[in-house]
Amino acid sequence: MAYRVVLIENECSLHLKLNNLLINKGEGDIWIPLDDISMIVLDNLKIQFTVRLMSTLAEHNIGVVICNIDHLPIGFYSSYDNHSRISKCIGFQIDKDEEFYDAFWRAIIFQKITNQKQVLELLKKDSVVPKLDEFANNISDGDKSNREAHAAKVYFNELMGVTFSRGNEDILLNSGLDYGYTIIRAYIARLCVGYGLNSQLGIHHKNEFNRFNLVDDLMEPIRPFVDLVAYRILDGEKYFKVEHRRKLVNILNHRVTYMDKKMFIANMIEEYVSQYAAFLAGKRDSVVFPQLRDYLGEEDDN
Repeated sequence: MAYRVVLIENECSLHLKLNNLLINKGEGDIWIPLDDISMIVLDNLKIQFTVRLMSTLAEHNIGVVICNIDHLPIGFYSSYDNHSRISKCIGFQIDKDEEFYDAFWRAIIFQKITNQKQVLELLKKDSVVPKLDEFANNISDGDKSNREAHAAKVYFNELMGVTFSRGNEDILLNSGLDYGYTIIRAYIARLCVGYGLNSQLGIHHKNEFNRFNLVDDLMEPIRPFVDLVAYRILDGEKYFKVEHRRKLVNILNHRVTYMDKKMFIANMIEEYVSQYAAFLAGKRDSVVFPQLRDYLGEEDDN
């Protein structure tokens, strides 16, 4: 199983050699086996690579995130539907009716709000927890009354103050959230390809211009994990620094308890996506959602 997320921040050239990624920085080469890599983050505009390399990365289902001049993710490259039974898997997605998806969306939003509540409890900012419980317990199928948006407003106001806005680029936490969300989004996208899921066929998101509707649906319960990590990293900081970005990329290597097993968040997400694929195929009766209360952190020595 591929497990490494490779963050490249310096000017260099990337090559392919003997089934390895070769990173040449002019002071000696770094070799990384392709079979070990799940995702690459390119955070320097002067990095050079070839189409042959990108083609091979796609064959290995290795995702590539490209960052802009402000070091924020702006693009994502991945393989395209290389599952051996892709038509059959897409058929399962297409055959499910609106009632099925509305019920599953309700479960997703319930878990997202529950995880947001648990973030506030961990940070001792729990005065609005009863309100979040109220929102979670009043979600209808398809969330027609948009309890998700109401909960998000209450949640972020408690987390960062009533002046906080997710659209304000001048607020440092937003840079951390956008960076962390993109890492998770890219990781889920490559997993959807690996499990034969068409990422355009969403559960709730239906934007015809969004290639990642399903990804945006599945990642909702995982966003609070990023919120917690980003808040802890950036609290009291003035600038979005290199070490902050490195720590956010490393969130996939943090540990969590899932299905009564201790594992990396990357493994948890893969199990979660595989369960959704099996759920669509009728091989499972339910999907076990990630619980933030089971988050163990960067290191677990127990």
